[in-house]
Amino acid sequence: MRFVKLLLVSLLCALYLVSCGGKDANVETDSANDGATANELDNENTEETPVETTQTPENADGILTINPDDYYKCIVFDLPEGDFRDVAVDYMREQASVEWVCENGFSVVDKFENWSISLEYKKGVTYHGITYTNVKSSLDEFMLFYKDGKVSMESGDSNSVVGNGCYSATQNATQQFDPDVAGTTNVLMPSYKEFEAKTVGDYKVPDGVKKTSDIIAANSQGDIYAAYSQLKKGDLILQKDDTKGMSHVRMVVEDPVIVTNAAGKLNPSRSTVKTIEQTNAFDSTRTDGVNTTWYVDHAYSFSKLYETYYIPLTYESYSKERSEMEKPYLLLDTEITASVVAKKTFTSIVKSNFPIRFVKMDILDKDGNVVATKLKNNMPDSRTVSLRNSFSSIFDGLGSGDYTLVLTAGISRGSGELARVDFTLN
Repeated sequence: MRFVKLLLVSLLCALYLVSCGGKDANVETDSANDGATANELDNENTEETPVETTQTPENADGILTINPDDYYKCIVFDLPEGDFRDVAVDYMREQASVEWVCENGFSVVDKFENWSISLEYKKGVTYHGITYTNVKSSLDEFMLFYKDGKVSMESGDSNSVVGNGCYSATQNATQQFDPDVAGTTNVLMPSYKEFEAKTVGDYKVPDGVKKTSDIIAANSQGDIYAAYSQLKKGDLILQKDDTKGMSHVRMVVEDPVIVTNAAGKLNPSRSTVKTIEQTNAFDSTRTDGVNTTWYVDHAYSFSKLYETYYIPLTYESYSKERSEMEKPYLLLDTEITASVVAKKTFTSIVKSNFPIRFVKMDILDKDGNVVATKLKNNMPDSRTVSLRNSFSSIFDGLGSGDYTLVLTAGISRGSGELARVDFTLN
């Protein structure tokens, strides 16, 4: 009977609270994980956050497709604010403008059937921009080698030296907000099944052709010029010849300059498109003493683009709102424990909804000195990296002792530390 009385009292109190404006059970309160960026989500703020009078729609700043609490460590990055076209061009300029002094001197040399790379970075010389290679590095990955204004690397071919190329540079820019157009330049070729971009203008695209020159030839000159005229900031122009294994991509930095004659007819030799691009040669046209492989704000006439078989392209994501886009995240699925590491193996996996640009593991001795390091990179469109498959060899040559393992990873949008584990090898 006493239990029944207590239950009735409890129910009456609950009804009284609701009638007096008590908190509605359906009102969502802010948590420490809402809108988190590069902070650790497992270090939750336990203080209660007041409910705001005006609630912001849950996906106004992007769609988070996972629950970060389901994983050991999850970093959620905010989508960039502003027009996505501005965001893309701004990131291209960031990649092109980073200033550094070559600390040790190194070269990037490679020979292909129809083109080559032969770049020498000289000790003590100041350079601007991420190095030109085929490794598809983001700015954050390049900055792993940057210390006190200097960069030190070892010589190698285009697949071993950290840096990026013409297309991967533009991928880094658009992957600030869009993970879908990723991989090789095949996704930019409108005649291929892999095509994921959009054509600018109404030019015709014959199925299966392997050269942009064939696309140019299938259209009138006027149709191609009309397409160039519709380019906008952030769009791309592509030249590709897969019969020779060659392609090049430039990003448009502003709307084209259109020049017409007195009769209103387009003058293609004076109408221009201004671009930014990563290239395999130092820009010899610079008169300001800047050493760079980045061609910044070069203007190309419509006539020149037509003669060299460039086609205009754009992205679907440029027309979308932030609320329609996925928030980028980077996570470690399970904890790396000292007991597992002591067995010189791993069970955890790094995952993201955006292409992973790098995963780096360092092992420090008890004095904090790096005694082993391993970098996993050069991944066109990998969204998962198994630590067991990629990093088990890091223990080779390590003797008994106390160590600390540090794991960092990055996507184009950003990077962060995913784990730090003290362990002992016997």
